[in-house]
Amino acid sequence: MKKRLVISLSFLVASANSIAACFSGNPLTAPSKDIMVYTGETPDGLRSFGESPYGRRPAPYPPPPPAGMTSQDRLRTDGNGPLELWYFEPTPKANSHRVCRVDSWLPRKNLGQAQPLFEQIKQKMSANALAAGLLKRELTLAYSTTYSYDAKGRIERIEESDLSKGLPIATRAQNCRRYDEKDRVVLWVNPESTRKCPQGDPSPKDEWREFRFGTADGKDVEIRSRWHMPKADGRWKEEWAPFQADSAAGAVHGNAYVDSVRGVTEIFGSDYGRLDNNPANMVVDVFGRWNGSTYYFVKPPIQISVLEKPDEIYKHERRRMTRLDNETRLFELFKPNEHVSRHRFYMLAGFVLRHEQLNDKGKIRRIITVNDWRQPRPGPNPDFDDKLLVAATPKLISHQVYHRVYDIDANGRPTLVALSWDRSTRNPMKDVPLSAADLVFGTPDGKEKWKTREEFDKAFDTSENARQVFPDHLQDNDQ
Repeated sequence: MKKRLVISLSFLVASANSIAACFSGNPLTAPSKDIMVYTGETPDGLRSFGESPYGRRPAPYPPPPPAGMTSQDRLRTDGNGPLELWYFEPTPKANSHRVCRVDSWLPRKNLGQAQPLFEQIKQKMSANALAAGLLKRELTLAYSTTYSYDAKGRIERIEESDLSKGLPIATRAQNCRRYDEKDRVVLWVNPESTRKCPQGDPSPKDEWREFRFGTADGKDVEIRSRWHMPKADGRWKEEWAPFQADSAAGAVHGNAYVDSVRGVTEIFGSDYGRLDNNPANMVVDVFGRWNGSTYYFVKPPIQISVLEKPDEIYKHERRRMTRLDNETRLFELFKPNEHVSRHRFYMLAGFVLRHEQLNDKGKIRRIITVNDWRQPRPGPNPDFDDKLLVAATPKLISHQVYHRVYDIDANGRPTLVALSWDRSTRNPMKDVPLSAADLVFGTPDGKEKWKTREEFDKAFDTSENARQVFPDHLQDNDQ
C-alpha cells in the first residue's frame, strides 16, 4: 500500500480579532437601524470581492458603497419577485460604510422552505419594517452571505447560509484570507469540504492558495505561488508556479507539480540541478534562449522539501528533459549523487533521433544516429564535433541507411562500426520511413551480422524506446 505525502505548512495564524460582519453572524437576526441598504445590480467591485487572488491584484479592502445606498426606512421595493438586499455597516472611519451582508429573498411558493424555518424567520425579523414588508408579499429569506473583516479592515472571511430548505441552517465559509504586513494575500482558502475557515494550517481536503514574498534590489518579488487542489477520493495535487528558494539574486527557481501519492512529480522551466549542467543540456533554442530544464523522479515519493532545499534533488534518481525546440527533446538520467548521465537520447514525438553513451567522466564513447541526425545548434563549446561523423556508406549506396553506430576513442575520433539499412533497393525518388523498412543489421562493408533488432540493441546497449533513461516506465509495464 502506497503512503500518502504529508503536508508540512507554516502559515500565519488566523486573526483572533476578526470583526463579526454587520449586525450579527446569525442570518435570522434583523439589521439594526444604523445599517444602510441597497438593492439593484451587483455594485461595482463586489462581484468577485474576497475570492481567489490568483492572476490579479488582490483587493483586501472593500470598494465604496454604490450611489443608490440609503437608509432602510427610505428603501422602496415593489412586486413579489426575487430581491437581493445589500447591507452596509459603518466603519471606524467617519462617514464611511462597507458591505457586510447580502440577503436573497425569494417567493416562498417556489422554494419549498420548511414551515418551522419560515416561522422562525417571521418571529425573528417581523420587528424590522423592511423585512416585515417582504414577508407580507409572500417572500422569504432564502440565502444570506456575510462579510467579516480583520482589525485593519481587510476582508477576512465570507460565509453563506442556506435557508432555502429547512432546519438546521447550513452555513459554510466560501472564501478565507490572510495577509502580511503589506496587505498582500499570503493564504486564500475555499473550504468546500471543511466548510469553515482554518485557525491554523488549511486542511488538505480544501482548495487553497499560498503566496510568499521577498525583497530583491529594493523591490518586492513573489517567491512562491502554491495552489492546492483536493480530489473527491481524498487525494490531492498541487501546482507551485512559480517558486524559488529565496529572494536573493540568482536564487534557484522554477515551477513544480506535486501530488499526495508521489510527492514532487515534476520540476519544470527551472534552473534546478545546476551541477547536472553540461554543454548538451544547456543548448539554446532557435531564438538564442535556454528555456530551463525539466526534472522527473524515478522512485517516488519525493518530499516537498526538495522545492525548498534545491540541493536535495541530487539525492534522488532523476530524469532531466531539455527542450531543443518546440518538438525535439533531450533526455538524460542521473543516479543519486551523480552528475553524469551515461545515456543521452534525442527524441522527436517519442521516436529516437540519436543516442549518445558516455563514460564515468562524462566523455562520449559512442554515438548512434537515426537518419544521420545532427545537433542543429551545438553551442559554442560542444562536447563533440558532429563534423567528424562520416555518414558515407559506399558499400550500401543502393540502400537506404537508418542507424549509424560510431565508437569514439579516447582522443574523440569516431569510427563507424555498424549500420542498419532497408533490405529493398532504394527508390531515389522516395524515402521509406524506418517503421516500414525491412531492416538489416550489419557492418559498414554491407554484411549482415545481427539477425534481429533485439540482437542489435543488445550488442550496442541501445533501444528504440529509450529504456535506458526511462526505467520507471519499464517498472510500470511490469506491474
